[in-house]
Amino acid sequence: MLNYFLRGGIMMYPLFLASVLALAIIINKVYVLSRATTNERELMGKIRELLNRKMVEQAGVVCKNSKGPVASILKAGLSQYDKGQKAMEVAFETQASEEVPRLERYLPALATIAAVSTLMGFTGTVTGMIRAFDSIAAASATSPAIVASGISEALITTAAGLFIAIPTVLFYRYFVHRVDRFVSEVERYCRELIRILIPS
Repeated sequence: MLNYFLRGGIMMYPLFLASVLALAIIINKVYVLSRATTNERELMGKIRELLNRKMVEQAGVVCKNSKGPVASILKAGLSQYDKGQKAMEVAFETQASEEVPRLERYLPALATIAAVSTLMGFTGTVTGMIRAFDSIAAASATSPAIVASGISEALITTAAGLFIAIPTVLFYRYFVHRVDRFVSEVERYCRELIRILIPS
């Protein structure tokens, strides 16, 4: 691998940096999203049971003692129960507007890394081909040995850019899907709480 890295030319250094950043973001998002969705159904089950018994304050305490964005959002709404449905909905939306951006943090950077990695790989391809043609011009010959290093550089950087971009795009789409599903679940939970507490 070190041999390929050195043969890839100067563009391998920013590509390596891009791969490290992408890996760090991916690890961070896996951790954050796994924590955000841990035991949310169990939490909702406890709250649903308490609310069916009209124990709103106890349900709020359960949310307060639980970690994660779901608990924070539900607690915000329950704290406004005595002010009516509209106040609860506003509290849900306000807290969600704070929690969801935390889940989406670094996702634009991940998408940018995927796009830029491909472009850097193609840039390495161009510089490698320029080097190959410069070698031909300098030697006034077309021997394969003369252009081999330049073509090798071109192919290595292209491959490196694609190897970084492809998994990065896949993880990006996966994380976006997870966040979207999380938002849908939270909206469903909030509607359910309002339906239990304020039946129409």
